[in-house]
Amino acid sequence: MLGIETVAVLGASEGGTACAVLAALAGCAVRLHDPEGALSAPDAVRRLVELAVDQGALTLSQRQTILDGILFTNDLEEALTAADLAVDAGAGGPPPARALAEALRATTAVAAAGVSTSADLAATLPQPGRVLGLRLAPSGGPLPRVEVDPAPGTSPHVLARARAFVERVNLAARTSSSTEPR
Repeated sequence: MLGIETVAVLGASEGGTACAVLAALAGCAVRLHDPEGALSAPDAVRRLVELAVDQGALTLSQRQTILDGILFTNDLEEALTAADLAVDAGAGGPPPARALAEALRATTAVAAAGVSTSADLAATLPQPGRVLGLRLAPSGGPLPRVEVDPAPGTSPHVLARARAFVERVNLAARTSSSTEPR
């Protein structure tokens, strides 16, 4: 089973920003796509990371890992290039179906985490078995917990990859601690 190492987050909503930060904290290469506000996306990420550092949820080293691990882009194709997971976290609805379908690799898992649902995404893609949902749940700290929400047609191998990714992300968020000076 191939792991998820490169994550495209489509939309710099509050949820998209949190997904990008958590994936980068877990060591993934992240591409945060925000065609309308690409200039504000870095600020939103920095605010969330600084809040987590201030609250002792992240160390300075983890802060730098996250900031170094996120590429900000307004180009959908650039965001999706070589992505193992594409997370639709846009506040303005899903990206155009045709553009998304053309830019995705056949092995890319696709997760609905914004206003669209996994059923909406599955209806627009030629391989609906690679679609699932992701939810952000409160964790009691500045960084949320991620949960998998399988769609009715999600293939077992996509679901297994997504669950392994979510476990890795949640472990990284739980074990991030202030063991070094902030």
